[in-house]
Amino acid sequence: MKLFTKTCAALVTCAAILGTITGCSSGSGSAATQAPATSAASSETSAEASEASESSSTEAAASNALEGVTVKVGCSATFVPFESIEMASNGAKTNVGMNVDLIRAIVEKNGGQVEFVDMPFKSLMAAMQSKQIDFSIGGMAPTEERKKSADFSEIYFYPRNAIVYKAADNYPDLASLDGKTVAYAFGTNYQQVAETIPNVKGVGIQGSPACIEEVKSGRADACIIDGAGALEFLKANEGLSMSLLDKTDDCFAIAFPKESPYYDTVNNTLKEMMENGELDEIIKAHLSDQFILD
Repeated sequence: MKLFTKTCAALVTCAAILGTITGCSSGSGSAATQAPATSAASSETSAEASEASESSSTEAAASNALEGVTVKVGCSATFVPFESIEMASNGAKTNVGMNVDLIRAIVEKNGGQVEFVDMPFKSLMAAMQSKQIDFSIGGMAPTEERKKSADFSEIYFYPRNAIVYKAADNYPDLASLDGKTVAYAFGTNYQQVAETIPNVKGVGIQGSPACIEEVKSGRADACIIDGAGALEFLKANEGLSMSLLDKTDDCFAIAFPKESPYYDTVNNTLKEMMENGELDEIIKAHLSDQFILD
């Protein structure tokens, strides 16, 4: 009898315990079971949103490598009016010129900044290869030899040579210089042009300023120099005149090291500026309508 009573008591106790467990499962226990599922769904949603955000940011970064970046751009600051340094009264230096305005506009349109690095023209390619600069605006032509170690943007400018002479004379073209004394900067394409003139008496000297002095002094009948540079010389030297020659194969493009992360962004913006007329406005501001060619 005592055994039976103890057994019944134990059964009642077990039933009570089971009842309590069942009650928890159907009430608060059910909510506790569902909470992890809700949390997991929320985590998945957050993860998807995060991945989408990261993907969007990656795509934006890929399409605009200049955003928030300061790029180092090589130039030769003695190449007036394309690139030069203007000195303020307080000693501050500012890079100015057509190439300078062009590259600054391209970079700033894409949310970046420019640090110009001045160096001799002949050093620009090596500076790109050694990563001293990110790209170059030094008025470089995309020759086959240069394309072996660099990539080039769209051609954005065709320089034109000029004949400079005293205003009392008139030499409208190369043929008119037959038998004349013509100065040119030694070792340049201007020398090559001068040497095509029949019976020419060539005077090879160092630099375009020296060529202008040869004409002013009468030691040369004329000189052949860059047309844009000739415009600047005429502004500073009265009594001179010039004849602009036809376009040649010489041209300007922006040079990049191979596989540059900035190539697509810069080149695409350059093409847009060529199409919408912004490039023409920059050319006119520094040169003249004569230099805008179809």
